[in-house]
Amino acid sequence: MENLDEQVKEIQEKYQIVGRSEELKSILIAYYSKKNILIEGEIGTSKTTLARAFASYMDKKFSRVDGSEDILSHVLVGYFDPPLVITKGYIKESFIYGPLSKSMQNGGVLFINELNRFPESTQNVLLSALDEGYLDVPKLPPIMSKNGFITITTINPRAHVGVTHLGEALKDRFVWMSVDYQNGEEENEIILMKMRDLIDKEKIIVDGKLIQKIAKISVKITRLTRNHPDLRRGASIRAGIDLASLVLTSSVRDKPIDSNEIFWYASSYMALASKVELEDGSEKTIKMVIDDIVTTVLKDF
Repeated sequence: MENLDEQVKEIQEKYQIVGRSEELKSILIAYYSKKNILIEGEIGTSKTTLARAFASYMDKKFSRVDGSEDILSHVLVGYFDPPLVITKGYIKESFIYGPLSKSMQNGGVLFINELNRFPESTQNVLLSALDEGYLDVPKLPPIMSKNGFITITTINPRAHVGVTHLGEALKDRFVWMSVDYQNGEEENEIILMKMRDLIDKEKIIVDGKLIQKIAKISVKITRLTRNHPDLRRGASIRAGIDLASLVLTSSVRDKPIDSNEIFWYASSYMALASKVELEDGSEKTIKMVIDDIVTTVLKDF
């Protein structure tokens, strides 16, 4: 039997995950302890990536449901198909299984993104499935969970709009773990990896020093958005990846980037504007804030 450190290393190598050793180990420990997991973290902190990599590594079917007030209980559990009921009656063959009931039956991973966006009635459907491994469906035998079934859910700590309070009974069914932004070195490595993927796919010929420079600048710009006084929400690593990709493309298809610094401003606005939020009452626009950050970073290069 492999130990946890060996498994973590395998997952990292197989699914190109940079860092996140402790988080992956926590997921594995929870799984072997037969516990469901609630992951709290900002947007873009690899919550979905970790869950999907774990499911694939364990060779489990991965069912994703994104939280929304439109997700009613029958969407999770399933429903009787009216035409089939007319011809066959209320039998198993007339029932359309939902992601919860399917995952329970195949021992898979049910991944719920932003659980606190579910209506309270939908949240309550999970209670018996998570606690006792069964679902009661009227006119059908109880649906029992197969060994290995696990629910991994996420919540965004700043998602205050359009969310529903998680009941104590539901929270009690999960073990909790937190993920934060990764350090600068790991984010730099992630951006370099994504840039190399783009280079390979597009068969781009580019100087290695330029790639390093683009990654460093992109990381610095992205990270500065997270503690800027005019921003309520900063950008995740996705913004850094997008920014580096835009600048890399410009460097090989447009003028050399070193002689075209203005493109850093345009690319930064393209990559960041949809991923940051202004503080209430700020006298600046998002573009002004981004321009200030880019100017600050480029002074060091």
